[in-house]
Amino acid sequence: MPKQFMPRLAIAVERTITGAVALIVLVLPGAAQAAGSTLRAAGSVAPRTGSAIPSASSARVEPQQEVPELDVPGTAKPVTFPPDQRTRPTPGTFVFTAPPHTRITRLEMDCRPRPCAEAIATDGSTATARTPPGRWRWRTPVRVWLQADPNAPMPRARYSGSLTVDGEQQPLDVIITEGKQGLFGIAPKDTPDNSGALIAAVAPGSPADKAGIRPGDVIISFNGKTITNASQQRAARIGQVRAGATVPVTYLRPDGSVRTAEATLVDGEP
Repeated sequence: MPKQFMPRLAIAVERTITGAVALIVLVLPGAAQAAGSTLRAAGSVAPRTGSAIPSASSARVEPQQEVPELDVPGTAKPVTFPPDQRTRPTPGTFVFTAPPHTRITRLEMDCRPRPCAEAIATDGSTATARTPPGRWRWRTPVRVWLQADPNAPMPRARYSGSLTVDGEQQPLDVIITEGKQGLFGIAPKDTPDNSGALIAAVAPGSPADKAGIRPGDVIISFNGKTITNASQQRAARIGQVRAGATVPVTYLRPDGSVRTAEATLVDGEP
């Protein structure tokens, strides 16, 4: 057939529901220019709608609804995770990791008609809940109750743990409010050889007094920090240790013996 009578071809591209590409060859005179634009537009063809489930990479556990502020001392407060309304084919596992300086006190999960299998670590650092056997749908909110540790640092700060559900993870955040300065009850001064903080006086009935510290003793460690002079001892406490916190104190007696005691600081000025 002579070339001038050859019909020109236009190619339309259609994406099928499975993502395959079908090429439909149409014999349309005068459609050469439309063919190129059809090919360029093919990549933007909208997928067919239906009941497709989001892929595992796009599906995520919903973030927590509130960030509670925990007082020290204070009662436990909840963190709520809303349901994602997704149906899982197998039993689900929820793993909670408490933020630093907090402990998990209880879980609230509705697994009716059968209960979830729940377990909280003795120290409250983690908790696990497993749904009953079979398919399950996360329909109702899940709450984890957290309480601040009395030994939490004194400044106000935000701390983060996590919730993991079948490999999908979200942060588990709380704010611990600022504490009051803890009073220890000593008058320290430097030692000649920078070997610690020498105790010049102890306030009667103070935490230091109750811990057995006496004038003439030398503090060499306070709350896990090595002490070589009076300034270091003050820095280890002021602005760092809140009232109600219990700290370890290691000190030298005049006879050379080393002792370690615990002191619970009270509310008071530096």
